[in-house]
Amino acid sequence: MEASLKEFLSRPENRPLVEAHQRKEARQALKFKEKAQALTFREKVLEASFEAQQNIAPFLDYPVLRKVIQTFTNDARGDFDIWATNQQALAMLQEAKRMLDSGSLTEEELEQNMLRQLQDDANPGAAEFQRASRHVIRLPTDQLVGALNEHLTERRSGNDHYKQCRFVKALKHYERALSIVELVQGMSQADQAEIDTNRQTVLLNMAAVHLALERHGQAVTLCSRVIEADPTSIKALLRRAKALASRHEYQAAQADLDEVRRLDPLQPGLHQQEQRLQQLISRSKASDHALIQQMLPA
Repeated sequence: MEASLKEFLSRPENRPLVEAHQRKEARQALKFKEKAQALTFREKVLEASFEAQQNIAPFLDYPVLRKVIQTFTNDARGDFDIWATNQQALAMLQEAKRMLDSGSLTEEELEQNMLRQLQDDANPGAAEFQRASRHVIRLPTDQLVGALNEHLTERRSGNDHYKQCRFVKALKHYERALSIVELVQGMSQADQAEIDTNRQTVLLNMAAVHLALERHGQAVTLCSRVIEADPTSIKALLRRAKALASRHEYQAAQADLDEVRRLDPLQPGLHQQEQRLQQLISRSKASDHALIQQMLPA
């Protein structure tokens, strides 16, 4: 029986059916996790003080604000009341509610803005937010394959939009793909390595989109995440160098290109990027010289 099943699964013509089943199992696992989180949230709210319940009640009808409040339950110390009575947090929620009510922002736009602010390294609470809001599901190999198939579907859709220069749409698919690999964790080293590889690939895809949209700061951040995990990632070094050069951070860009040359002197595109960097430096010097000449008395 087991041999027959393996033989069935190995047939190429059965692959679409197998992958569809794996995706279904992965979605079921994610839904189970979401239901468990919803129950935990309900219990925490019911256990909270009357003041905390009153404070959050006006925001629970807004899905995006409910998501923010739900992260209050992720505090390792279990201090939901502290978060729900924090005046700064409540002021942020009140302002977000005002913008939604006025129609100045959609829920999707608001969620993206709030996440950017909370995850910004300049925000003193960024590290704590990352810890509090991180949910991870440990999946066995069979369910993990389904989740990664879902990730690949989103990534390929992003690639299709990218090729057509539909960068905003491409980014949305890449963000969905990233959310999947950020949510799951392998139960073996091999499974986790596969997750990490897919995460780095989609981060690089997102960096390429931000470069195309001239959002160089975001591109630097995404490439740096890849380089932190894999200092030998040539794609990440090249893309970060390009973004840094566009931000006039020429010394940092040169350092990345030097590292690429050390890793692979024959890397295609390296010479072109080095030439571009030198041209940008020359233009910058010429511009500075012209400005100085204008400032000097005649």
